[in-house]
Amino acid sequence: MSMFKNFFFDLYGTLVDIRTDEQKPSLWRDLAEFYSLCGASYNPGEIRERYLALCEEETGALAAACPILTAEDVEIELRNVFRRLFEEKDIAVSAARVEDTALLFRVLSFCSAPQLMEGAEKTLKGLRQRGARLYLLSNAQSCFTVPELRRLNLLDGIFDGIFLSSDFGVKKPSPAFFRAALEKAGIPASEVLMVGNDPFADIRGADSVGMESRYIHSWQSPPRGFCLPESCRETGSLEELLKDC
Repeated sequence: MSMFKNFFFDLYGTLVDIRTDEQKPSLWRDLAEFYSLCGASYNPGEIRERYLALCEEETGALAAACPILTAEDVEIELRNVFRRLFEEKDIAVSAARVEDTALLFRVLSFCSAPQLMEGAEKTLKGLRQRGARLYLLSNAQSCFTVPELRRLNLLDGIFDGIFLSSDFGVKKPSPAFFRAALEKAGIPASEVLMVGNDPFADIRGADSVGMESRYIHSWQSPPRGFCLPESCRETGSLEELLKDC
């Protein structure tokens, strides 16, 4: 029998391999063309500059509204940025248009489309067959991630709860995000195992609230040279969780 019955999984780099590049000139060229076709005229340099400035503004405003958090802790809602880019050109848009714009931005950033990591499907299904409760805890924008989860058949029937940083206004490794997710799940930290590929956001963040963890090194992990806390063990693959957890 598994020692743990509750698991928090990181998403990108742990369960899902996705490669994006928001510095690509083609992204800003095509995004500017899309906005312009919608009546909000931009050139590539202008829309990139305004996007970054609005992200900074939103971050500052959110941090100011949450004095216990720093600018590094908070996670903005990018839908607000995409909407404001229209409004700065006096274009009123529907929520549906904002969603489409967010999806376009995400697709334009792809270097390769998202796909499941090796062993992810087998591990998740195996844990569920044991009666484990599975939760997603990800630094992510819901406007990007929910459609990606749907595409990968991870949206329905897999997780007992999906906790995305953009929905909470705070991100890993802030203890506030972990505590909020634990409260939503109704589970004490001592009864949850965090599984992730980031030794700082996932592992140190979990340790800060008293959660044990398993570290999986992937291509998206920081270079070696860090120390894992005593509450963490490294595992060689996702499937090893079925054997030692």
